[in-house]
Amino acid sequence: MNLKTVKYVVYKIVTYFVAFFIAITINFFIPRLMPGSALSTLIAALTGATGGIASVTAAGGNGALIAQNIHYLQAEFGLLPQPWYIEYYHYILGIFTLRLGVSIEYYPLSVTKIISSSIGLTLGEIIVASVIAYFLGSWIGSVAAMRRGHKSDIILSTIFAIFITIPTFVLIMYLELIFSVDFKLVMISFPGISALSWGTLLRLLNFYAVPMASFIVSLIPGFMFGMRNTMIHTLRDNYASYAEILGFRRNNIRKMVYRNSMLPNITNFAITLGLGISSALTIEGLLAIPGTGYYFGNAITSRDLPLLEGIFLIIVIMLIISLAVVEIAYGILDPRVRGDQS
Repeated sequence: MNLKTVKYVVYKIVTYFVAFFIAITINFFIPRLMPGSALSTLIAALTGATGGIASVTAAGGNGALIAQNIHYLQAEFGLLPQPWYIEYYHYILGIFTLRLGVSIEYYPLSVTKIISSSIGLTLGEIIVASVIAYFLGSWIGSVAAMRRGHKSDIILSTIFAIFITIPTFVLIMYLELIFSVDFKLVMISFPGISALSWGTLLRLLNFYAVPMASFIVSLIPGFMFGMRNTMIHTLRDNYASYAEILGFRRNNIRKMVYRNSMLPNITNFAITLGLGISSALTIEGLLAIPGTGYYFGNAITSRDLPLLEGIFLIIVIMLIISLAVVEIAYGILDPRVRGDQS
């Protein structure tokens, strides 16, 4: 690795480190701008009041005891009223020490415990769906590009354009109605994972057949159109025309142009992986799969600030790592990219 490459890698690492700090700072401020408070609702429910903390403290009688309990809960959840810069300091400190606080919705579980116990399922779903969609979508896109303007290209483009307009949850609901409710071929409830065994694996495969198929179908159009449009442009390059004049077989030309058209789809793949938790929210929320996407949806609806911040932090880390790895790999493999940036 020469000096220019080292400078490029250091430049990218510093850039993404700055981007990470900006993202977690936004993550700190945005949830605090949300209306309402889960803690206020929780305290009101526990005390029988209906107007949140203000009405509870104004109720009189046991006001001192209630105020003491409120103070205890605020301290427990890290929500004591403090200047924003002190809250921000504790927030940053918590990130680097992995002490992300206690969930309000799932009290007394810690945010770190919830995320660590659920992230495996979500990562498994996202990695499997993204890898299959990447290779299948890219291959279909390359075939469509080689047949551009012909009937097969028009049919493929129309079919996947239709799939783009169908939300994933709609696709899951209709397929579950057919294969689970009508034909009873697949399970509709998450089977749970008590111990790893062949029986557990088969039940998981049976359960995931419909949601994963729907998830993959919803991801394929992005890779398919990305590869098709890039290859149509690359096929106009001189080397592709020269290969055609020399009589190369069309499949060989397709493979040659395919390799030179992969970069946009690789970037798309990195973004898909990075935003995996928010993508998994659809299938995990709909089918009550206990992955991080499921807890993400519950944290939004219940305004669980510590859990929301913790999961958003994981999304930021996944997105930045995946983009940084891809961009640094670009720079190492392609000198033109490195020359443009350094």
